[in-house]
Amino acid sequence: MAAQQLRLAGISAIVLDKANRPGGRMATRPFEGALFDYGAQFFTVRHERFAAFQRAWQAKGLVKVWSNGFNNQQDGHPRFIGQAGINAIPAHLAHGIDLRCGVKVSHIIASGNQWTLETDFDETLTADALIVTCPVPQTLALLDFDPIEAERLALEKIEYERCIAVMAILEEPANLPEPGALQMPNAEPISWISDNQRKGISTVANSITIHAGPKFSMDNWEKNAEEVAEKLLTGYKVSAWKLHRWKYSKPSVMHEDRCFVVTAPAPLVLAGDAFGEARIEGAALSGLSAAERLQALL
Repeated sequence: MAAQQLRLAGISAIVLDKANRPGGRMATRPFEGALFDYGAQFFTVRHERFAAFQRAWQAKGLVKVWSNGFNNQQDGHPRFIGQAGINAIPAHLAHGIDLRCGVKVSHIIASGNQWTLETDFDETLTADALIVTCPVPQTLALLDFDPIEAERLALEKIEYERCIAVMAILEEPANLPEPGALQMPNAEPISWISDNQRKGISTVANSITIHAGPKFSMDNWEKNAEEVAEKLLTGYKVSAWKLHRWKYSKPSVMHEDRCFVVTAPAPLVLAGDAFGEARIEGAALSGLSAAERLQALL
């Protein structure tokens, strides 16, 4: 979102991502012929600025409404999903951007009035300004300088929950209520379960995604995958499964502003779903805010 705004303003931007595709927790992957959303499951819209993007995406056939609620409860907020999985949205946003995947930044170094970025491949890049959107603890570990105390303390207050996700193909239906999902925000060990075929992104029947609750995820974080999957799949007959660990799945303590300008020799703005509000919409609005602040700083 930030890079597209900068591009429209005539500012050259490069996006570096350590993964092999953009999107982070807006993650979709194939497994055993099925397609799974295994991070973020949907998004809602509460702000008109983000609604304009949602309407454009919907008009292009990129997103569609899945439901207006779960557990037989309707709250008036449509849940939007990607027609081909949630990752279709960041993939669409990447069009026209100088995106470099598989590049892991190891150090961010202040060099006069510029930034030098070192990568794990011993590559060096320079930039006049930076927007950093990875989880805040990772960002602080990358910086080669200490932010001023008040800023460091504010950033160190931000906290995240962990989440263990399991993708599985069942031999029998999971018998989930309409529209094919159960949302249990405060439940343990499972807080979410959905059927990706009934969701409309997978052609394989009984391809489910399970999210463990934050307590279970923390308590079982270091345990081997087989042991964890067995606990989460108890009661199901499973033909195949795969496990993924989200260390920074959801911010539990956020910063009140939509982005954060770090006092530094050159412009440095932090953004993401830990700033302003969580959820996909919060991350998108944070990116737009970061782009605006960076333009002002430049």
